[in-house]
Amino acid sequence: MRSKTITGSLEEAPKVATPNDGLRGNLGIPSLLFTVIAFNGPMIVLLGLVAVIVSSGNGLAAPLTFLFVGSLVLVFAVGLNAMATRMTQPGAFYTYVVAGLGRPLGLAAGLLAILTYVTLGSGTYAYFAVGIQKLGTSLIGSEIAPWWVFALLGWVLVTVLSLFNIEISAKVLGVLSLVELAVVLIWNVAVNVNGGPESRTFDAGSAIFSGSPALALVFAALCLTGFESLQVFRSETRNPSKTVPRATYISVIGLTVLYSLCAYSYIIGFGPSQAVAAGADPTAALLSSITTYLNSTFADLANVLFVTSTFASCLAIQNILARYVFAFGRDGILPARLGKAHAKQGSPMAAAAVVGGVVLLVFIAPAIANFTPLATYVTLSGIGAYVLIGLWFLTSISVIAYFSVRRGSASVWRVIVAPAAACLGLGTVVVFATINFESIVGLSGEGSMLLLLVVAVVAALGVVIALWLRRKRPAVYQTIGNQKLATDAADEAHLNEPSRVNN
Repeated sequence: MRSKTITGSLEEAPKVATPNDGLRGNLGIPSLLFTVIAFNGPMIVLLGLVAVIVSSGNGLAAPLTFLFVGSLVLVFAVGLNAMATRMTQPGAFYTYVVAGLGRPLGLAAGLLAILTYVTLGSGTYAYFAVGIQKLGTSLIGSEIAPWWVFALLGWVLVTVLSLFNIEISAKVLGVLSLVELAVVLIWNVAVNVNGGPESRTFDAGSAIFSGSPALALVFAALCLTGFESLQVFRSETRNPSKTVPRATYISVIGLTVLYSLCAYSYIIGFGPSQAVAAGADPTAALLSSITTYLNSTFADLANVLFVTSTFASCLAIQNILARYVFAFGRDGILPARLGKAHAKQGSPMAAAAVVGGVVLLVFIAPAIANFTPLATYVTLSGIGAYVLIGLWFLTSISVIAYFSVRRGSASVWRVIVAPAAACLGLGTVVVFATINFESIVGLSGEGSMLLLLVVAVVAALGVVIALWLRRKRPAVYQTIGNQKLATDAADEAHLNEPSRVNN
């Protein structure tokens, strides 16, 4: 039977089983949660982003900003998970936009997703190098070597791990994430038990539109990213149609509460009147606070954990990116070799190797151009966060478009109301972020305009390639975002059975 999308049609079967695409794994909720936590580790957020949002964003409104963005993300996740019940293969944004808006826009979304994770991953290697240099300075009084040397070392270790079965990476991420969470929670408790130099209360509401609220919104969203990527691990997850949504909701709610608390603790720890100024050097400010409310040993541990946190983030991002490239290879857009899983490891080994090479080129380029590691991180992560929010917006539109013609037994809340609310909120953030793009990427004038042009060119390239394939290679065009889609409650129940590849 055939059911029309907006710009085309997709084949579907009356009964759907999860296909064996060769990827293997036995991930449960804990492993998926560790992947999300590692994507933007608690120590990265605490030592890097919270202070930036307070000092360069909207100041005392930072805790409210996290709650607002978290609520928006949670509403978006409702539609995302509803769409996941109709999907049988990994691909996330790429496959979802194909199903809702057609193959040309879907391929554009796929290329934008790759751009997102390449820039986020490459930028995080620069931040990893910052952590190593600060650690070297604190231990022996010297940065030891140029930042790109340490970035290269981290890249080698991450790329090797990304070649193997996902469960190996999950174990590494799990251990690192637990230690990070423990230290972050201990610091929060210490600050709130002891109290800061000033009042525990402050007027956060009046500061919402102060400073640069666009920067605050985008970087708060960056702190909560990673949940949407869980969809690409469906083939490597136990009972994916139940496990993935549960992990998504738990991660979004948990991280929203945690990071809002961190922002509050940061403000009262320094005092509302001093918190904004204290963030001039974000990492130094938080290490000073940890020393004050705990001790220097915890500060040294936090310094080490900042390094492991950025390492874990790079690993999580490259694992996600490899699965996007795998999906493109599987569908014939990239060489077929990239869409084949390793026979022994059950991992997208070829795709992971290519991803490693691309990420290397992207983070080495700023080093050759004599960018500082911090400037490299701000610019690349700013691009990644901006494009990612745009993809959330596009995916919400896709959910509405898809279910408007094939809702079946799905509730109106899940497939219409929640996605529409997400569209409104995310669309507003995208417009706001575009207007204030210079502050988000840390570049002005021609530099920021060039980066916006790159984003537009990548999106246009996806559409052009899809249209060329439709005319010149129609068989390949038909495989873009290839899915066998469930159409009713019975099919969705069938998809809720444990993944065949794990039996």
